[in-house]
This record gives sequence, structure tokens and C-alpha cells, in this order.
Amino acid sequence: MRINERMAAAAPAAQLTHGMVSCNVSISDMADRPPRVLSNGEVIDLGGKRVRYIDTPHVPHGWDAGVMFEETTGTLLCGDLFTRVGNSPALTESDIIEPSITTEDLFHYTSLGPTTGATIRKLADLKPKVLAAMHGASFSGDEAALRALGDHYDIRLRATSS
Repeated sequence: MRINERMAAAAPAAQLTHGMVSCNVSISDMADRPPRVLSNGEVIDLGGKRVRYIDTPHVPHGWDAGVMFEETTGTLLCGDLFTRVGNSPALTESDIIEPSITTEDLFHYTSLGPTTGATIRKLADLKPKVLAAMHGASFSGDEAALRALGDHYDIRLRATSS
């Protein structure tokens, strides 16, 4: 049984969605039914929650990368941004930058390019209240962490260019 068959059985009217690149290079091949392609900035109303899709090509890595921003709660579902290893609380108000940099130093998982820092800082313009990380603690605070992470990658890029 494909994993999507189980999800489809649990939610038969659900529709798989993602950005154009991801739908074309992977999701369409794995899905049991065609996915819905989301445009950059497109908002989906989930019945009281509004989720906006944002293309972030190569940030933090794959060319099909994107994040979701839940507008009603101000939660940025930021995927692999702010990845950290080890045990952490589910939600923190503590520093998430240093653990993320330490993890980057271990795995070098971020696609470092001229737009990496700017792409991350642009997410700060959404003014998220929560940064929901896929790997590690989610962060409750303001957008300063996004700006700091973007600045860190600019510094890292300049160091590799010297």
C-alpha cells in the first residue's frame, strides 16, 4: 500500500498541494491522484485557517523548496530552516540561531547561494509569531530570528568567496 493510499482513505476529499517545481519533479510521480499546483503567494482557506504558500527555491536546499504561512495565527511552517540536533522542547522562546548554525556546521545541508540570506530575510516581512521548525524546537517570538539567520548565511557566503 502506498502511503498516499492510507492518507486518501483517512481523508478522501483531501487534495495534495505544493509548488509547481515539486509537483512536476516528484509529487506527481508519487501521488495516487494529481496534486494541485500552488502559485507563489497563493492562499488556501482551510475553514478558519488561511495558509499561504511561498516559493523559496534552494532555501534551505532543494530547488522545489517552499514554506507555508498560516495567517490567522502568524505561524511560519518553515521546514528545514532552523534545523537542530538533540533533544529540545517542542516550543521555545530561547535562541534558535546558535543551535541551527551548529547543525549547519555538522551537516552542511543549506544550499548556499547569493539569494539564500535575502530569501530568509524576506520571510521576516510576514511578521510571524511562531517559527514552526520541522527538526527541532519551534520558536515563539518575533521575526528577528529570520533576519539573523539570513545575515548568518550572507556572512558564510562571503567567507567562501574570499
